Formats: sequence, structure tokens, C-alpha cells
Amino acid sequence: MQKPWRKSVPHPEIEQNVQELIFPVENLPEQEPQNFEGKLGLSQCPRLLELAEDSELELEYQFSLKRESHKVLIDGEFKGQFKLNCDRCLGTIAYQPEESFSIRLQPSEDRPRPAEETLLTLEELEWDVYDQSSLNLAELIEEQVLISIPEKKLCSTSCKGLCQRCGVNLNTQSCLCAEEIEDHPFAVLKGIGSEFENFQK
Repeated sequence: MQKPWRKSVPHPEIEQNVQELIFPVENLPEQEPQNFEGKLGLSQCPRLLELAEDSELELEYQFSLKRESHKVLIDGEFKGQFKLNCDRCLGTIAYQPEESFSIRLQPSEDRPRPAEETLLTLEELEWDVYDQSSLNLAELIEEQVLISIPEKKLCSTSCKGLCQRCGVNLNTQSCLCAEEIEDHPFAVLKGIGSEFENFQK
């Protein structure tokens, strides 16, 4: 069940539409949560646009960010609307994600480096790393959206896909390829070949 979309106060230092979301970590107030909300612009979502069917992309976000020494904690949610292509029939899918996320970051030099025989603890695995002095939060949000996209994108679970011979969308049109093959004068050879294979077995 999706959480209700919260309302938060826009951060006073950034605009409401396309916002610059790159912040030096050392400039973030420590132990004082900062709240952000807004929309990502097309230029901030290059990886997402490679998957989207067109440039009609809407993506809103809101999150709180807190710094604890050199560690950064981000909790938020996003919702969006854009189009994807079905992996079977190449038709258009209207995708409308709405999810929450939590990101825990620490400097790469602070990440424990155990010996080969030692496994990281669950607590250690919860933390990702950053290796620059500034955080690009637009990239982090875009990554969360990408993670939300199913590995297999289907317009429906019953999608029939495309005919591998003529390319017709079998969801919307009837394909005559099978009938044409049966009517072909050499179609009988297909049956002979099958019988020969069975005889060899």
C-alpha cells in the first residue's frame, strides 16, 4: 500500500521547477534535517530518457536530508509519469511510479575493508558510499526511479508480442503466416522431416 503523498515546505534556496540539486557535503547543516521538494528536469534524467518512449517525462520528489558528521541520510519519495516500450510488442506503456526510498551514504574511505575471509555485517551493507566532496541528489533520485522499473516491461501479462516472421502485433491483428506456411507446396516436407527425426531417435 502506497503511503499518502506528503506536503512539505519547498527549500527557500532553490526554485520550484528545475532545481539544482548538487550540494557540498561540508555545507550541509549537521544534525538538522533539510526538506526539499520539486520536479526533475529532462536534463537531469539522461539515463531515464534512454528508456522513456518520448520526452514526456514528469517526475516529482520530496525528501529530507540529514548529515551526521561525514555520513548523509536521505529519506523521501517520488512519483512520476512517463512512457515505456513493451519488451514483447514494442507498444506504449503508461508508467506511473510512486514509491518511497531511503539512502544511507558514507565516504568511501570510511567503508570497512574486511579481509577476504570476513563478510560485511547487515548494518554495514545498508550504507552506500560517495567519493566526491559534493552530492548530486538528482542522480540519486533518478537511480531510485530506474530501480523501480520492472526488469521485464510488459503492456500486459497476456501480451502476445510480435510475429517473428512478418512483425505484426499479435495483440491487435491476426497473422496469416501460419496459414501461408501450411499452404506452401513444400509444406509437406516439414512433416517428413519430423518423421525422419523421430525415426532416428
